Amino acid sequence: MAISSPTDYHPAYGHPITTLNSTPPPLPSPPIMVRWYPPPLGTFKLNFDGSSKSSSAAAGIIIRNNEGISISACTFNLGQTQAFMAEAIALHKGLQEARRLQIDNLLIEGDNLLIINAVKGVWSTPWKISNIISDIKHLLTLFTTWISSTFSEKQIRLQIG
Repeated sequence: MAISSPTDYHPAYGHPITTLNSTPPPLPSPPIMVRWYPPPLGTFKLNFDGSSKSSSAAAGIIIRNNEGISISACTFNLGQTQAFMAEAIALHKGLQEARRLQIDNLLIEGDNLLIINAVKGVWSTPWKISNIISDIKHLLTLFTTWISSTFSEKQIRLQIG
């Protein structure tokens, strides 16, 4: 905020009148392409995601083959919970679905570093999800797996400024 000039005072109160220096809104950034890559031949890919807004959380999974063809896709309404819990539930349900489909080779991709690093043992697991992470780790022993993280366009923008 800046004062217009030292002589600009409110006539009734005698306080300086302040004006906001307005600047035009920033131009929209060009889109950053975030792309899905197929898994290697003979491998399936599980993408999982979860979100939470206000009092509603949801999760979703999709399993595709090396040609990108969807083998299974599910969404889950989770009621009221936190986003990291929705992410953990999505991964857990995705692994259960891959097991049901008798998939052995599985590439797992998600965008929540908390969940991915908790599963990998890189970060300590928050107590609220310790049981589900423990079960995820057990389910992972039933597959030949790779776990990786991807970033959404919003996350990339936050990282590059």
